Amino acid sequence: MKLKFNGFLALFVVLITQIAFAQDIAVTGTVTDQSGLPIPGVNVLAKGTSIGTQTDFDGKFKISAAQGQILVFSFLGMKTMQMPASTSMKVKMSDDSVELEGVVVTALGITRDKKSLGY
Repeated sequence: MKLKFNGFLALFVVLITQIAFAQDIAVTGTVTDQSGLPIPGVNVLAKGTSIGTQTDFDGKFKISAAQGQILVFSFLGMKTMQMPASTSMKVKMSDDSVELEGVVVTALGITRDKKSLGY
């Protein structure tokens, strides 16, 4: 009787371990701009973790994440996007409408508007 119980207990532990390891999936995809061109160097982070990667020259990425976990896509000049993870993703990022104003720092460290300088 005790031998059967130990056998079932060992089987239960093995199955639970397999389920715990099977939760992460390999997420692959591409990141493009509004015109469909790939964007290299986009930061891809699994929200709430320190797991992250960047897109390659062709806008492709690969990251390990849990099914449905939120992935955060960020790039300078583009709106930050958040999407749930799936095995194959196509992310289309849009331009951020906020533009930086021109500021010039002179030799003494004094900041002035670009239009106020004569050169």
